[in-house]
Amino acid sequence: MSPSARFRIVPALLVLALAVGCGSTAQQGGTASVGTAGDGLGGTSAGTPAGGTPSSSADGLSVPGGTTGGSGASASSGLSGGAGSTTGSTGLSSSGAGGSSGGGSGGGSGSAAQSGASGAGVSASEVRVGLIRDRSAGALNQATGASGLTSGDSRADELAVIDDINKHGGVAGRKLVPVYAEVDSTSSQTTDQQFSAVCQTFTRDQRVFVATGPGPESYVACMEKAGIPVLDDDLPAFGAAAFRRYPGLIEQGYANIDRLAAYHVGPLVAQKYFTPWNTTTGQPAPTGKAKVGLLTYSDDVFSSAVKRYLVPALQKQGYDPIVIQVAENSTASDVSRQAAAVQSAELTFASRGVTHVVIFEAKAALAEFFLASAQSQKYYPRYAFNSANGPQALLTAGLMTAQQATGSVGYGWLPNLDLNPGLNPDNGPYANSLRRRCAKVMKDHGIKFDSSNAQGIGYIACTSLYLVQAALQKATTVVTERVFLEGVASLGSTFQPAGGLGSDGQSFRPGRNDPQDKAYFMSFSTSCGCFRYTGALQTIP
Repeated sequence: MSPSARFRIVPALLVLALAVGCGSTAQQGGTASVGTAGDGLGGTSAGTPAGGTPSSSADGLSVPGGTTGGSGASASSGLSGGAGSTTGSTGLSSSGAGGSSGGGSGGGSGSAAQSGASGAGVSASEVRVGLIRDRSAGALNQATGASGLTSGDSRADELAVIDDINKHGGVAGRKLVPVYAEVDSTSSQTTDQQFSAVCQTFTRDQRVFVATGPGPESYVACMEKAGIPVLDDDLPAFGAAAFRRYPGLIEQGYANIDRLAAYHVGPLVAQKYFTPWNTTTGQPAPTGKAKVGLLTYSDDVFSSAVKRYLVPALQKQGYDPIVIQVAENSTASDVSRQAAAVQSAELTFASRGVTHVVIFEAKAALAEFFLASAQSQKYYPRYAFNSANGPQALLTAGLMTAQQATGSVGYGWLPNLDLNPGLNPDNGPYANSLRRRCAKVMKDHGIKFDSSNAQGIGYIACTSLYLVQAALQKATTVVTERVFLEGVASLGSTFQPAGGLGSDGQSFRPGRNDPQDKAYFMSFSTSCGCFRYTGALQTIP
């Protein structure tokens, strides 16, 4: 699969519905490869597109830390609720358009900085931000039975935050102005095709200074070439190599996939996950040895991380896992094929006596489909979860039963997906000043969230948009990509995401644009019938 194919269409979990969140177009969904760690993770995965080129995500990777070195889209801009609106590009500088980024500065913005002019998408009075709206938000969640994972109104969330920013000094003394592009998660077009049109909107039709949401890697590359940073606060999409290739990609929602894969087994060992387990009763077994099954994606980024880090870590503990890789989705029609592939994986694990199931993924689609199939077969292995599986969100939505959750452990960094609302109040131990500000802004604009997933999406809007303000707080006359990226790197731990772990979840620094570096151990508690964080805050290397 080509490195441009980095987007997945799945039931919405902490994203703007399905086609706006994290990153992969991937091969046609539904096919799977099966193997053990000893046979190269199943060899050549079924479903790899003809002519696909290998990703360079693993090339030269010595440590899992990331270092930086068509049709169907429409655009609109404007604010509601008194925030004002601006359309067209009159008065906006075109300096730096089309420049390619390098060394973290960006070709376009570097030229602008040298000439003393602000970058494209910036005028004396405005900074334009590109935002992506899914016109069919939530539709696939309804179709797959995940109606409890609501997504709210992301546009209303974003406009509320922009209104607040503009009422409090704007960005670098300028008004923040939204430019919207649309995608459709139910479209027959691939995500690469849809995001090609999005990039056209943001780079040419209505040039923006910065945009949110990573989309597929082809979109990130297009934006990088134009010198436009892409911000996100989502779930795992990219490995370490992507953050080296694209210095303008800034992700606050997760540590990169290589870092997560390298860390994954440690919390399981610490919580005594690999003890004997009875898959008929879903309870501890008196004797026996754990037999591990690993379910993941077959794309290059996940395959590389699993093969280089996760499988060796399991083998070091004495477990040679049965690995099943499932192809990702490129269009909405692929979802049913992926569900069938995951069902096949569940039947394989059950028939081969797997007692412990590790699902290493993004956005909970694999977990949702696997849990449904396992429940129908009355197969109750012991699960290992992290925030990318959205364990509490699945439990609350009725997509996981308490019997299935019993015994499961893992780690988490996103309280909205990991904990029920009663354990995660706005004034609780996992809240911070940005979250409290976000909650007040939403309340003041009459926005109420009907699920923790919808609330988490609201927090994404707060995190990404307030980051723009924070990174440019020292800029006044000249606003360029270079100034912005240097501003982000200088934030350190002073800027924490609204949906993160209080005041100590992430830390920006030069060369680290995936700043999430903390997590809690997590386990299911039978006393409350919910997931809880346990112990002290842990560091993700």
